[in-house]
Amino acid sequence: MNFTHIFTLEESSFGKVVHAWADGISIGTSPIGLKDEEKINEIDGLLLFHENHDLDRSQQELMHLFEQKQKAISKIDINGTLSVALSNFSLWMDRNKCKTILVTGSEELPKNPNLARFLEHLKEV
Repeated sequence: MNFTHIFTLEESSFGKVVHAWADGISIGTSPIGLKDEEKINEIDGLLLFHENHDLDRSQQELMHLFEQKQKAISKIDINGTLSVALSNFSLWMDRNKCKTILVTGSEELPKNPNLARFLEHLKEV
């Protein structure tokens, strides 16, 4: 993987899953507040995990903020085709050269078995 550090939203059940996954593959992680623009300015890209194109309010706010700052944004539907999602993510990473990314997902997303499956395959990208 090209990125070196992952940020997640503070006190997020989705963030805890991502932290555990990243620790297992030796990628540094840090929590970030939704309104912490100083840290957001240091982040190269935004990765939005979602189910069936349903983004929650905080994800929509972050997407708007990253668009304003003209930073890279990628969305992954974990209920979509795994190979397509992995391929698109890999191309996005190569094209944008993101070293630090903010990864978000809804609080319900960790209950979806496709999340674990996707994260497991993401190690190979």
